[in-house]
Parts: sequence; structure tokens; C-alpha cells
Amino acid sequence: MMDQFRDTASALRELTESMRLDEPRDELLERVAKKVIGLLPGADAATVTLYSDGEPSTVAATDESLLPLDKAQYSADEGPCLKAAESGSIVRTLLDADATARWPDFAAAADQLGVRTALACPLFVPDESHFKRRETEPLTGALNVWSFEENAFDPVEAALVAMFTSAISAIILTASRWAAAERQAETLVAALETRDAIATAKGIVMARLELNAEEAFRWLTEASQHTNRKIREISVLIAEDPGAVFGR
Repeated sequence: MMDQFRDTASALRELTESMRLDEPRDELLERVAKKVIGLLPGADAATVTLYSDGEPSTVAATDESLLPLDKAQYSADEGPCLKAAESGSIVRTLLDADATARWPDFAAAADQLGVRTALACPLFVPDESHFKRRETEPLTGALNVWSFEENAFDPVEAALVAMFTSAISAIILTASRWAAAERQAETLVAALETRDAIATAKGIVMARLELNAEEAFRWLTEASQHTNRKIREISVLIAEDPGAVFGR
């Protein structure tokens, strides 16, 4: 058991240290799925289901031949991965008579593909736009682990995967918030620099052309339109070398 804990902690540390703020969400989740496969001896494949606008979809898979398992659940609007995402609890399913009665479409797909045990762990990660544009509410979903073995994934293994996915969810959310804060800071700095450059250029234009503040800004606007350059670019040019614009 201690070896399993150490392996889980090591896998979590490796993922955390290798994360990049600009890494696409789905690529990261695929790496998470592959790590989980390595942690569970009985695991043969894994997929990641996320909800977007109320609709589930598979955003990562270690073996695309098992995608019909997810699709069967989406079509029937029921199955272990949807139950895990909805309840926020881990769902371990043995593909037996009880599973067939409860989720017939999913059980039929699993039987056809030879899957005998399923483990679905709830997953909460930010929307893809969270990484690129603005902070949004986390998406809910599930990490789904599939095994061709009967009665795979004992309670300890299930608990370890649940702990792993919970920690990863928190890490991804925290990282995306840092990225959002960093982007906001960069935007603010750029805005301040632009304001300062325009203010400096406007002062130079007022002095050189004997204009008031409003007239000077209008002059900068017209210069921007005539040269097809942004006002900030014109302002920086004037601030750095007024003689290049107005003569020595």
C-alpha cells in the first residue's frame, strides 16, 4: 500500500512540475489520463469526459477504440461517468447483471469491447477559455478508467485515483487563475505604458505646434489615420525622437 501512495505522490509531483500555463487543457488531461493508467495495475485505458453547455463530450483518451463506451452513455444520458460527474462521487462498476439492468446501453458497449470493470472519478477543471481569455466557472466531468479484468480496482486503488484527480483538479484551477492574473497584470502595464506615451507625445505636439490639449490629441488621431499606425506607435515615435517628426 505504501508503494502505491508513493507512486501516486510521485506522479502528482511530476505532472505539477511539468505543467505549463500555456499548455492546452485537453493535452494536459490526456497526460493525466496516461499517468492514471500507469498507477493502476489493472487499468487498460482511460478517457476524460467534460460537460460544456450542459452536454458531455470526450476531450482526452488513451485508447480511441474505447470511445464507444463514452458515446453510449452520452446517447442514453446515463452511465457511470455521467453519474460520477453528477454526484461528485467515485463510481466503480462491474459489468455484471446489475450493471446491465441499470445501464443497458453502456453495458452492451462494454461487453462488445471486452471491458469488465469501470472506474469513474469526478473531475472539475476550468473551461478552455479560462486558459486563454478570462476566468470562468469550472467545468464538471469525470476521468473514466477501463479494465478488461473482472473485479479490477480495489477500494485502495479507487481511493488513490480519487485523491489524484481531486488534487489535479485543484492544481489546474489554481494554475489557470495565476495565468489569468498574469494576463490581467500584463494588460494593465501595457495600458499604463500606452497612456504615458500618449501623454508625453501630446505635450510635445502642444509645444511644437502651439496647440491646446484637445487639438493636440486630435492631431495625433489624424496622424494615426493617415499613416495607418496606432496612436501608441505614433506617440512612442514622437516621444523618442520629436525631430524625426517635426524637424530639428
